[in-house]
Amino acid sequence: MATPSAYQPDALDAAIIAALEGDIRRSTQSLSNTVGATPITVRRRIERLLEQGVISLAPLVDLHAAGYPNLLLIGVNVEHISPFDVAGDIASLPAALTVNVVLGRHDIELVAALPSREEVSTFLTETLPRVAGIARVTPALALDVWKFRRGCQAHSTEDVPRRQPPLDTTDRKIVASLRQNARKSNRAVAAEIGASESAVRSRIKRMQNTRQISFEYLQVHPDGPMSAAFVGIDVHGGSGRSVCRALATIPEVSFVATTLGRHDLICTLNVTEVEQLTALLHEKVVPIEGVKSTAPSHCLQQIAHQSELGFIL
Repeated sequence: MATPSAYQPDALDAAIIAALEGDIRRSTQSLSNTVGATPITVRRRIERLLEQGVISLAPLVDLHAAGYPNLLLIGVNVEHISPFDVAGDIASLPAALTVNVVLGRHDIELVAALPSREEVSTFLTETLPRVAGIARVTPALALDVWKFRRGCQAHSTEDVPRRQPPLDTTDRKIVASLRQNARKSNRAVAAEIGASESAVRSRIKRMQNTRQISFEYLQVHPDGPMSAAFVGIDVHGGSGRSVCRALATIPEVSFVATTLGRHDLICTLNVTEVEQLTALLHEKVVPIEGVKSTAPSHCLQQIAHQSELGFIL
């Protein structure tokens, strides 16, 4: 997780950040025309925002395309040790994407991605139990993801969830080259990986068209602690899809998935205070037709979070 910077962006920085939303590879000249500054000024400002840790410019890579089709949402209860210490140990595990210490039914909420069902089993039965202080884990396996960040996927009863094809070796090299700064030129990427510029250009275009990667998402690191809430939702029989559709329309909801395990559905809400969570639950979530019960866990501290893997819907 990036460390928030003490650097305070000014009005021009804010305009550049806004102009990058939706296409982080947008040309410097186009950005210059939008914000009313010279291209060299825009380039230097972006470099400073990166150096100061205000933003990250990495492509979002689809979890399926990256070879991690199994997403686990795990509630963790601890005993005889601080949950912050346990969360720190969990965050060091390669599979851990997000680790939050929370207030609710569980002490920690963990999001983990794994390449196979066998490794899911190993992670739950061997890897996690080795972490000192863990008393119990309550896992859920994401089945059908309806929303991730700003993506919303509408399903009908006949729909088959889309699964992006896996990246090949050259694709992975290109993505790795773009990870620090997705605005790196195709020529620079080609020189770095030993391929032609035209090959890099065509592969990037193909990966975008097949929704294996996306340059739509600009990661802006907050100047304060991140906060969010995981909400487990149980629904009345047959209403799962309609509830998912309704949840996906709520702006504060950043993730919605049907799950196998602890709840019928799990969503995440972007809130900073318990009062916000309470109001959002009672005003927007609980009134959805088909919702039977909710089990919220409000984030006290985010110990780890990576934004480079997700679902491109």
